[in-house]
Parts: sequence; structure tokens; C-alpha cells
Amino acid sequence: MTGQFLERIATFSNISVQVESIEKRRISGSIVIEDEDGPHKFKLIFTYFEDIVVDENLAGLVLTMPAINFTLFSRRLTLNFPVRPQDREIISEWVRINNREVFVNRLCIRRHEFFLNEYLPGDSDITEENSTGCTEIVTPNIISGRIGKTMDPNSVAILSSGGKESLLTSGILSEIGANVHHVFINESGGHWNTAKTSFDYFTSTGRHVEKVWTNVDRFYHFCLDRLKPLNRKVSEKWADDYPVQLFIFPVYIFASIPLLIKHNVGNIVMGDEFDDPLEFSDYKGLKHYYGIYDQTSDFNLSFTRYLKSTGLEMGVWSAVYPINGSLEEKILIKRYPELFRTQRSCHSCRNVEGKIVPCGKCSKCLGVLLFIIAAGGDPEEAGYTKDSVNHLEERLERTRMRLDPDELLLMKKRIRGEGSGIRSHVDMIHILPEEKSAGSKIPEQFRNKILDIFGEYASGVCRIDGKQWVQV
Repeated sequence: MTGQFLERIATFSNISVQVESIEKRRISGSIVIEDEDGPHKFKLIFTYFEDIVVDENLAGLVLTMPAINFTLFSRRLTLNFPVRPQDREIISEWVRINNREVFVNRLCIRRHEFFLNEYLPGDSDITEENSTGCTEIVTPNIISGRIGKTMDPNSVAILSSGGKESLLTSGILSEIGANVHHVFINESGGHWNTAKTSFDYFTSTGRHVEKVWTNVDRFYHFCLDRLKPLNRKVSEKWADDYPVQLFIFPVYIFASIPLLIKHNVGNIVMGDEFDDPLEFSDYKGLKHYYGIYDQTSDFNLSFTRYLKSTGLEMGVWSAVYPINGSLEEKILIKRYPELFRTQRSCHSCRNVEGKIVPCGKCSKCLGVLLFIIAAGGDPEEAGYTKDSVNHLEERLERTRMRLDPDELLLMKKRIRGEGSGIRSHVDMIHILPEEKSAGSKIPEQFRNKILDIFGEYASGVCRIDGKQWVQV
């Protein structure tokens, strides 16, 4: 059954990546997808707003990251550029993990019916072998050597999006004296509306701001248009989820690396907030990350090991991973109100009379509205309308939210004025099961100062005891 299932979904015989041009401010290359109708070529572009120096190896890796989203459906991924052994090793690891994330969280566990029934796995198809796919990594040009560059450990690059995580991270790291760079990735399409308000603010206030433009959104549509198992009627409707793309942040990080090398930035800081390990479980014996592998500590550790193996002294980490999103929102509102006013946590932002505003209806907006009101903030300062606030509770009841259950329940009580006396781990700093102390995944030079700020707003520190969180 294993071979039959993978043959059934293997729409592409090969996805190949080729570097075409490296200019002072642009990387471009071709992604060729081969299927039964022949080869289809897409020109993928990354444009920078300052000069960069990039070799063919790094340019090829930048171009490769978007393709990994679709490898479950391809028999081969061919990298037609110079590849180091450590590059091949990390790409093989990420292809295997991402294939499983797509298999489990798009084909098995489904929020939306993005795929046609005849391509969905039956019970006998849910196996280890099927979940990791059959993708062969082909690297004709193996090279040796390391980049070897020492970076500034006090310089940090925040992958900035206009969301509460990156804004709070910016506020905290700026306050404690880090040299902060805000890196914005402008994907072709409407996503830039989400980031533009904070981008304009940081630019106008003289912060370090770097920007990359890319047509990667069009590349995703190019692939989806040729993905035979996809249900076109469902995938072309608006949804608060992507049909396939679960490997998003590595695209942003690799696109940023030429800028980080140029500016000697030693830290890549993600906006990974707390995800309750008590809510995570295997799916029929298959370990997975609920579709958010690239927003986990495991991913950060994997990427950090890889970067150091190439001789780049960079680390990938999150400042906010020990706290829930609701506590993040509270700190942002209370401590950094000027940053809160630039928050646009919605993927369907639109321009209304010259001001970019969130839709107020999607699951992301509903969660943010819940957090703002529970923290005593004013949603209108973040662009929401009175109508969004007035209809919040009824929309919450009919929307499948993607919040930790404890947090969702507590926030619902708080907006009704019922949860003020409840003590919950949701308001605390979490020590994860693999940690001995709070914040151990944050670099030591920043750790205590960050925890001190959290401590001013958190109700304590907690760890898991048995099957519950207890204060320590």
C-alpha cells in the first residue's frame, strides 16, 4: 500500500532549482516542475534595497526554500547549484519533516477539504513511510568549505510582520540595549498590507530597517495550479489557512541571510510564542508539529546547528516562546503602546481611506480582539472597528479557533468580566519539559533582562507536574 499511495499523490516527477542571475541587489533563478504535461518553468526573484554580496551556493539555497513546501508531491528535488554536504543534510532533514507535516496536517487532519477524496490516505496508508514521502534529493555539484564569519552577538534581526510577537520582541530588545534590525519580507500579493503600518513606523523613526521583495506568492500559486490532488473549488475560496504551504519561515530567514552577513548580525529572532506541550500528541503513532514546525524550538535548534556548521556564528531563537499570546498582547499594550498602535495581525488587511485596517472577522483577528479586550486595551487603536468588537462573541462561537484551550476559555471569561480572580498558567512564564529553568533557550546575554520584563506582568513561573501546569 505504501508505494501505491505515494505513486497516487506524486504529481511531479521532479522539482529542480537553478540559479540564473546574481546581481548587486537581486537574486533570480528558475524553478522547473516536471509532470505528465511536461516541464513548467517559473522565474523566482528576490530583490534587495541595498547592495549585497552572494555566491551561487547561498543564492541557490535562498531559491530552494519555497520548493520544499511541495516535495511530498514530487519524486525528486534536484539542486543544480554548488551544494555543501551540510546543506544537503539540512535540506534532507527539512524535506522529511515538512513532508510529514503536510501529510498529517493537510491530508489526514483537515480544517478545510483542500484535497480531492481520491487522494486522501485510508487507514492502511497512514504509515511512517508514506508520511515522510519518497522525495530523492539530487545534488550533482557537491563542494567543500565553510563560510567562516564571526558575527556581532549583540546585534539581532527580528523577522518583522506587523504582528504582536515581532512588535513586542522589538520593544523588549530595543529597551534592553540590543542592536535591533527589523527585516521585512514583501511577498507579492496582499500580505504586504499586514506589515506596511509597522514598516512605515520603524522607517519614519530612524530604526534599522531592511526589506526584501519577492514574487514567492506567485510561485506558490504556480505550483498549486499544477497540483493534481488539489480540490480547486475549495482551494480558490478564501480561507485562513494555506492549502499546502507549511514551510514559510525558512524562506524568510534564508532571504534575510545576505543582509545579516553584510551587517554582521549574530541573532535571528523569531516570533514563536508558547504552544502548550500538554495539548500536543502523536497522530496514529506519527510525531508531528501541528503544521508549525518552522515556529518551534526544534526548528530553531536545527537551523542554529546548521548555520554554525557552515561557519556562520548566528543563532535562531525566540524571545517570547515561554509566554502565551494573551500575555504578549498585555505587555505590548501596557509597555509599548506606540508599537501596539502599529499592530495588524490579519492576513486580509485592506486600505480604507488611506489607513490599513484588519478585517476583524478571520480567526486571527478574533484571537487578537479577544486578547486586546481581556488586557484592557482599545481595539480601535489597532485599526479594529466598533462593529468587530460588538460581534466578537457571536463570531467566536461559530469559528474554530486555533488557540490553546486553556487560554481560549480564560480569555472568553475575562471579556465577560468573569475571570479576574482565576489563577492560570496562561498568565505565567512557562518552563518547558526539556528545560531546567525558565528562558533557557534565550541567549544568556539577553535572558535575565527579558525575564525581568515578563516578570512585571506575569503572575508567576510554572512547570508541568504530571498532567498539569503548577506554579513554582
